[in-house]
Amino acid sequence: MKTLNYQKLLENPLFVSRYIEPNINWRHSYLNGKRGIKRLFSYPYASLMRKFFLRSYFQKRVLRGIVDIPYVEIVLTTKCTLRCEHCCNLMQYFTPKAQYVGTLENIIESLEQLCSKVSSINRLRLIGGEPFLFKDLPQLLDYIESQKKILTYDILSNGSIDIKEPILQRMKKSKKIRKVSISDYSHVPNIRLKQESIFKNLKKYRIPFSFLKGGTWHRLERIHKRGRSKEQIIANYLSCRASCVSLIGGGGGEIAPKGAMFVCAAASSLSVLKGLEEFEGDYIDLTNETDRFLEFYAQDFYKSCDYCQDYSKPSEKILAAIQTREVLRIG
Repeated sequence: MKTLNYQKLLENPLFVSRYIEPNINWRHSYLNGKRGIKRLFSYPYASLMRKFFLRSYFQKRVLRGIVDIPYVEIVLTTKCTLRCEHCCNLMQYFTPKAQYVGTLENIIESLEQLCSKVSSINRLRLIGGEPFLFKDLPQLLDYIESQKKILTYDILSNGSIDIKEPILQRMKKSKKIRKVSISDYSHVPNIRLKQESIFKNLKKYRIPFSFLKGGTWHRLERIHKRGRSKEQIIANYLSCRASCVSLIGGGGGEIAPKGAMFVCAAASSLSVLKGLEEFEGDYIDLTNETDRFLEFYAQDFYKSCDYCQDYSKPSEKILAAIQTREVLRIG
């Protein structure tokens, strides 16, 4: 079995930019604490730690083979209340009858498996689809709150669903939640949004939130296999450098039965739509040895990047969240 050279990882600019720097940033965010008056006292300490300690701290841990996950998104469901034609998570390619819907059991099993391999997860983001459609979200939040290795979490929503009371109660009591992020799609015609009532409840329960304004996205070309060479695929990844590592629970399948981590949410969606077999080598099977987790952050070749548009070229800006009734097909 090939032995991983930890020192060479630290000399690899890609590894540093994908692993060391994000770990510093997310741990600094954790040390800052929640928004509010307490941050006036935590901020100076967090800043000192960032300036004088965190870089060497994470470098030394790499040399010891210890894994700290900077940031990971976990896909709770591909079901969504919207069908955005240019969704970068590829929700527009899922048919209503063929959706990925995680179960509480397989999501917890995947997080348990991940936590058994790593020392910490600085930030866990709950995404969809629309994460507030996940019926067992209250119980999942209870689980996250109980896990010492998961330091913080946040939730990303499209603002179309009122947040239920049990979820609000748990977020209010949480020591780990950093915010609920609500996308601003108020410019999109013919969709029902619940922004006013969502903000009212978040303020009532004193839950931190952010409103993601900005009415433009980049046009997403149709997804299809383009037949690029390995060198061209690497170049496309390096032009994109997605930072949103994405986890999907395994649910007992033959391949990665306890879940897998992918370079981005588009790659995790492709694994569901096309099957894991096509993307061997792209992902971390959560049962892999810990060295595979570190090696992943130095990897520059992902087969899934052959399905995406050429990111070395400028893309057209369009209105965000343009809706379509069509279920798109992968070419």
